[in-house]
Amino acid sequence: MLCDAQIENGRRRVILSSIVRIFNNTTLPLVIIDVADSIDRKKHQQIAKIDINKDFYIPIDLLYARSNSSIFISTDE
Repeated sequence: MLCDAQIENGRRRVILSSIVRIFNNTTLPLVIIDVADSIDRKKHQQIAKIDINKDFYIPIDLLYARSNSSIFISTDE
């Protein structure tokens, strides 16, 4: 989990920014896709592209914004 501890107005504040790390050790780039429309699954939004031997931390709000989060991982050719 990534977090950032800050002191603001004499109080400590911890900001959680991600809980899932994806490392791409494949031979193709990967794409993280968010399917926001549960009725029409063909409508999607590309969240990130992960190049070979790179990593990406999925933002925590994407995982918990909806009760049925639809995050998919796909190859990008």
